[in-house]
Amino acid sequence: MSVWNTPATDRVAALREQAARYGEESAAGLSDLELLNAAYESVLREQIDTRDRYMSLLTSLRHHDDAVRTAATSAFRDHADRYAQHAVRQHMRPFDALLYRVEQLPDRPGPQQMDGVRSAAVRVRFELKESGPAEDLIDPEGARHTLRTLRHVIGVLEAREGLDASDVLGLVKNALNDETLIDLFTVADRGTPVPAVEPPAPPFAGPGWSDLGGFWAYQPDGSGAHVKAYPIGEDWYLDLWSARGQLLAFGTVPATEVAALAPALIAQADTWTRDRSEYAWRRFTDTAQATRTAPRPGQDTGQVPAPGASAAARARAATVSSPNRLAGSAASSPSSPPSAARPATPAAPRHSR
Repeated sequence: MSVWNTPATDRVAALREQAARYGEESAAGLSDLELLNAAYESVLREQIDTRDRYMSLLTSLRHHDDAVRTAATSAFRDHADRYAQHAVRQHMRPFDALLYRVEQLPDRPGPQQMDGVRSAAVRVRFELKESGPAEDLIDPEGARHTLRTLRHVIGVLEAREGLDASDVLGLVKNALNDETLIDLFTVADRGTPVPAVEPPAPPFAGPGWSDLGGFWAYQPDGSGAHVKAYPIGEDWYLDLWSARGQLLAFGTVPATEVAALAPALIAQADTWTRDRSEYAWRRFTDTAQATRTAPRPGQDTGQVPAPGASAAARARAATVSSPNRLAGSAASSPSSPPSAARPATPAAPRHSR
């Protein structure tokens, strides 16, 4: 039987069988109509998650395309003027020779001098025909291939130190002469690897944050939800995951806003897990705006905030004023005492789907 023509009674029976198989005791007390409604809400949540992931993919692809386009334009701009000047000089050389012969003519040229100009014009026409295809004007003498080969040589050797200068010079000459670089990796093996420089920690790194290689994760003690942060140029891409692996919010903010925004997102994780009626990107945007406008400690009273208390206080204030908070939920006061200090080494975040 097709899945689209299944009767409601058979569908309810299948849902109850599935709930019993996975040990979901809450489904036993639901009526058939309530069970179908719960299944419909689950389908809607999956649809929202799919759209959120699709928008996240489009955003990452746009940043990648912009970075590739910028790099390609920058690499070409450095050599575009030199290529254009060389192409113009090569193309105008026969005309310059003909103009020089014309300029040397006297006021009343004789037959012999006119024959010399005609022969020069014939040579110009011949040189123009022998100048080759138009591709040579764009890429004179295979300069593009030579530059690509030199970049390959530099890319292999720049990660090594202690190399012999004569060996490196020989490889450069082979690249310029379009010869096979058979000794490239042999020369590279004679050097020692350049010590890797550890990248500096981002400004928001601190208690609750973990460096997972390529991205950072924030998960305070006692919380099943966690925030992942990925560097995108000068900004950071954040996404909030629930304890069950559901994508709850995502977006991009400057590095200076991550420290206050991550705790505010974690504070909303339980509420957003129960209420999936709003788009994840809109939740992120509203929470980020609320965090920016939340008063800093001591801003209204003129008091100087205690060291290390600004991020926690801004997170509590943003949680109170967030537009996504349910009307009946209890709100924490911005003036409430800060929680106890957490250990510096947080638990690793749970894997998300």
